[in-house]
Amino acid sequence: MDYVSVKIGYLEKIKLQKLEKNNSQEKLIKKLDFLRESLENSGYFTKGSKFLNSVINFKKLSNAKGLYIHGGVGVGKSMLMDLFFEIIKVKRKRRIHFHEFMSEVHENIDIARSKKNSDPIKEVALKIIRENNIICLDEIQINDVADAMIVGRLFEHFFKRKLVVVSTSNRAPKDLYKDGLNRQLFLPFIDLINENMDIENMESGKDFRRSKLSGAKKYFISSSNKDSDQFYALANSFDIGFGGGLRVHVKGREIYFSQFHNGVALLDFSEICSVPLGSLDYQHIISHFRLFFLDKIPQLSKEGNDSAKRFVTLIDTVYEKRIEFICRAETTPDLLYLSGKNNFEFQRTISRLYEIQSSDWPGK
Repeated sequence: MDYVSVKIGYLEKIKLQKLEKNNSQEKLIKKLDFLRESLENSGYFTKGSKFLNSVINFKKLSNAKGLYIHGGVGVGKSMLMDLFFEIIKVKRKRRIHFHEFMSEVHENIDIARSKKNSDPIKEVALKIIRENNIICLDEIQINDVADAMIVGRLFEHFFKRKLVVVSTSNRAPKDLYKDGLNRQLFLPFIDLINENMDIENMESGKDFRRSKLSGAKKYFISSSNKDSDQFYALANSFDIGFGGGLRVHVKGREIYFSQFHNGVALLDFSEICSVPLGSLDYQHIISHFRLFFLDKIPQLSKEGNDSAKRFVTLIDTVYEKRIEFICRAETTPDLLYLSGKNNFEFQRTISRLYEIQSSDWPGK
């Protein structure tokens, strides 16, 4: 459905009982609609206009700031950013998870270096600017010194050339890369964020994702019609089918998961356990998920040792990353894998599947 404003889209979701009213969300909506109106009314980024076609419109845009949205898990940051992204009438726009964004950046820097470019980071930044008028980055987090240095250079070019950035993060700008190696070199980037983006703190409160799952069953048996109905009703309550899906680059190839929206994924077993993936691949894929529905888990003894081994690795990753996990399987955890060379290590998987079902999971 096409909405005129973020506020109208938000109120419609409340009317359909997909959301509950929340003061922190309403405050952010005002900021998002103000930014949307500023950009659309400038005529600089609207559909049909040409990039850099008007000095007047460029000057109008000079005071427009992006948004840096931070707050706890489940407060609605990504959901509202996605609503803004869907609504804003901009010719070239992109929404991407920050982890995936940085993977692409590293890949393009390597390409630029192979061409003996004198400033590969600038080359990559200009490429992004040419392809986008506005970019929405979900879940900004900086974990290593290489990313810390690269992202500072990138954003310097973004802001200089008026690329509008809207981002979400669990951390306030001042806490990014906290206690990281050579963090003093990263501090100018934090200043850059504060100067060029409005900082919006969504107060921690009710975790709407967790509230939907409170007391809910987490392990369903596919042979039960009641279980299947409950599983799909719960998955559909997160509007997974309304998203644009997720594209993840693994080992030089792109994997597309169609059932993904706002950090919630619904995957079939065959999509993720019947393809050649390893531990690092699962870590990369799972980093995009806050809530993971896995469907059509078969009786694994019939599937061969490779699929069983991948399932073990997948559950290990879900467990280590403390991801909310809900599944529909052919049988109970104890009966999933009765014989095969992975039988010993599968006992750990059974234990973890039961722990993941507990009301205390995933904890703080």
